[in-house]
Amino acid sequence: MIFQGEATLFFVLWLIVATIIVALIIYIAVLLIASKTKASDKKFLIILLAFICVLIIPIILGAVSGVLGVIGNLIRFSGVNYLPQLTPIIGFLIILILVKFFLDITWDHAVWISLTTLFFLFLLYTMIPDLYSFLGFGI
Repeated sequence: MIFQGEATLFFVLWLIVATIIVALIIYIAVLLIASKTKASDKKFLIILLAFICVLIIPIILGAVSGVLGVIGNLIRFSGVNYLPQLTPIIGFLIILILVKFFLDITWDHAVWISLTTLFFLFLLYTMIPDLYSFLGFGI
């Protein structure tokens, strides 16, 4: 009875840890790529962006992958469905747009910060697959 909510508790714990790690990575990337004042002025938005990248982006990309899978199954010609493999590109574009408009920086800086964020999100979900598999999408 005591450990009944253990899975949810671990998910919340890893969600907090992952958000802090991604927020630090985004903060350091903005600090090095854009400017020190931009990083210090946008601390709350960096934390919000990290939370969105850790929790909401995987949910959206899971739905996009499912829709692309259905569409790809309807229009496939060679027997193999390659359309869901576009999901990481769509994820990068979503992160790029969020970084650009949340942090109010130029596009070239937003591209590098988004690539850095996506790389560390990949590493994070590789090292802690429970975060991604808890949402029901699995790796």
